[in-house]
Amino acid sequence: MKAVRISAWFALASLLAALGIGCGQPNRANIELRKQNQSLASQIEDLNRRHEADQATIRGLQSNATTQPTLPLERLDALFTVHGLSFGRLTGGADLDSGRPGDEALKVYVVPVDQQGDVLKAAGSFVIELFDLEQAGEPLLGKWEFSTVEAAKNWYGQSLLYQYILTCPWQRVPEHQKLLVQVRFTDELTGRVFVEKRDITVNVPPAGR
Repeated sequence: MKAVRISAWFALASLLAALGIGCGQPNRANIELRKQNQSLASQIEDLNRRHEADQATIRGLQSNATTQPTLPLERLDALFTVHGLSFGRLTGGADLDSGRPGDEALKVYVVPVDQQGDVLKAAGSFVIELFDLEQAGEPLLGKWEFSTVEAAKNWYGQSLLYQYILTCPWQRVPEHQKLLVQVRFTDELTGRVFVEKRDITVNVPPAGR
């Protein structure tokens, strides 16, 4: 009988031990899994922070992007880039209405030139000013601005024309034939600014027009 009780005790002890081992193993596995999940979550959070920082950097670079030269000046000087402007011989007054006497506008024929004086089709914006130096007080007769996009629409590269032709209707009707036109060109590629002046002659409209 005693032997039976001992055997029963050993059986119960073995069962409890087995249950203890069976219950303990899943707990250790769960703990390890939780640790792995926490590690992955931390890594993902770190990657998200880095991604947000990278996106902020990209946005900053895009907002500060310019067309200013990124090459040293000696490198730019070695390329065929704009070094000046050349006026076309037809620059002057423009008769836009053959049925009325006198000119109605200024028409500027101009083309960028490289360091060797050769014409160069270069993109850029223009500011044109017209002066009557004989006019006392306010010699400025008009100021016209052409963006790079607008100027491109006025480029002619066919037949004998290879230049910009910019038409500037009178803002103030001139009173004298001899005028001075000033053209300022900003090169889209390098950001350089070039200014040229030229004396012109116009057909003055009759007084009262």
